[in-house]
Amino acid sequence: MPQYFLEHTAPVQLYIWHITENPEQLKSLLPYEKTVEAEKYASVTHQKQFLAKQILLHQNVFDKQIRYLSSGKPVLNDGQYISISHSNNYVVVAVSSQPVGIDIEQPHPKLIKISSRFKHPDDELPALTEELVQLQYLWTAKESIYKLAGIPGLNFKNDIRLLSFNQFNTSGTALLKNQQKIKLFFNKLEPDFLLCMAFFSK
Repeated sequence: MPQYFLEHTAPVQLYIWHITENPEQLKSLLPYEKTVEAEKYASVTHQKQFLAKQILLHQNVFDKQIRYLSSGKPVLNDGQYISISHSNNYVVVAVSSQPVGIDIEQPHPKLIKISSRFKHPDDELPALTEELVQLQYLWTAKESIYKLAGIPGLNFKNDIRLLSFNQFNTSGTALLKNQQKIKLFFNKLEPDFLLCMAFFSK
């Protein structure tokens, strides 16, 4: 059986699918026409992520409202904002009355290898002892901000600055190159996934 979680946290509705099914099981939960595009993915993991995303959109009727801008950013025809992310066996969809960006990530060692591409010396890091987990927070924050901003060519390292984290690492603040302040909210999902949502500060 699928594991389906729905969390309502003003001003956002967060839909999470924890993938425990194989592709055929996921396809059985969708109309045929929603499954065809999955065949273009050679990776089974990517097939399952695509299908799980389609299930979340279809079951909540977002598939009838969603459209994609030339930048690839999804929007809803009813005026709400939507953001989508996936990592391994999780797919998340955030829908909000306010602009929102979302990202989910595991603490993969690749983050250390590529940290020079997104970590700036002035970035504030969460109060954690493990470098990999610090970078997990930093990456998910900047990725969610990138999706929120929708600015072509936005540079993770130089154009997004992390300013602070609260003592429990459940929220934080950041600044865009245009001096727009960002509010961040973090949630942990088992076993070691980190989810970040970004909103413009008022």
